[in-house]
Amino acid sequence: MLLGGLLSAGAAWGQAAPAPAQPAPTQAAPAQPAHVATEASRREARALGEKLGWEAQVRGIINTLRTAIIVNLAQTNGKTPQDMIGVVDDLLIPDFVGDAGALSNMIVEAWAGAFTAEELRNLRNFYSTPLGEKLLRTIPQLNNVINQGGQAWAQKNYKAAQEKHTEEFTKRGIKFAP
Repeated sequence: MLLGGLLSAGAAWGQAAPAPAQPAPTQAAPAQPAHVATEASRREARALGEKLGWEAQVRGIINTLRTAIIVNLAQTNGKTPQDMIGVVDDLLIPDFVGDAGALSNMIVEAWAGAFTAEELRNLRNFYSTPLGEKLLRTIPQLNNVINQGGQAWAQKNYKAAQEKHTEEFTKRGIKFAP
């Protein structure tokens, strides 16, 4: 469950290209048939992945999982995270690193199944343009600005909610987490 929750939060790990804003649908859109992955689309997906740095993203996922596992094991065993680093690094992380190719292949298959070889080639060509290069350089900075702004927004709203609902929480015998 821990790993599934972490993997479902992939967007938080800095995806290479931002998703365009979509208006909320008024009714369910018809499902589009999945594109069938071909050797050509897989080849183009791998080439796009090299351009977008998917290898670094896989390493980031493993590192995020490492941190979560360390914290989880520390809490489960009444230890400090520092106590769990050696155990995780010696026993678990080598297995994740050893199977990283499977995760990379899953990413390639997902992209190869979502886009045709021509579409993937066009994406790679776009990311080779000056604007595409600027987008790739700028996304990490934008993600940092957005994450910091989001944290400040959450803290402001949490504090306001605390102040607004303190009496009701007290009445219900519930304490706000700090």
